[in-house]
Amino acid sequence: MATVYVKADTRRRQLVTAARRVLARQGLAGGTLRAVAAEAGVALGTVHYAFPSKEQLLRAVLEDVVEDISTVLREASQASTDLESGILSAARTVWSTVIRSEPDEHLMQYELSIWALRTAGMAELARWQYDRYLDLITTHWQRVAARVGVTLSVPAEQLARLQLAGTDGLLLQYLVSHDARRSTADQETLIRQLVRYADPQPVAREQ
Repeated sequence: MATVYVKADTRRRQLVTAARRVLARQGLAGGTLRAVAAEAGVALGTVHYAFPSKEQLLRAVLEDVVEDISTVLREASQASTDLESGILSAARTVWSTVIRSEPDEHLMQYELSIWALRTAGMAELARWQYDRYLDLITTHWQRVAARVGVTLSVPAEQLARLQLAGTDGLLLQYLVSHDARRSTADQETLIRQLVRYADPQPVAREQ
């Protein structure tokens, strides 16, 4: 039987998708390269060829998750009519499509962060993850503000840190309580309070 050739990029994509399913279902302890190979329906050697180490595969998984969030934020900022609606719309979409719809996968992200912090030489991965989240949220605040013609009275970087901290805390509560209605209401309250704190002001027009 002839071997079907699969492009390297396509194969990596397949393996990352398989790894996300395995890690969400079985947790970090069960997310072995062998389990990923079985999920993807390929030989273990194929996984080793694409990702020589488990660490490289885990980083690719986190990069993939971050890219999903980045896509949501880019699309939300394009439809903004005012600062609150732009920030709130993106938060709602991320919460529903990335978080509430896949709670096990987000639990996996926490597991990966803690694992990286506790593993020698891997703390950089956790820092990279949160730096990317902060970059994405900061850029979103800036992009929405520019689109709707306002300036922020608080640095976007600070707003991003506060939003990420609040969302992290609310997400952990949701993973424990599974109370979607309460978590959604709290998330929206958090965003509205941050918009008030940002105190958006109309951009001065030249005379």
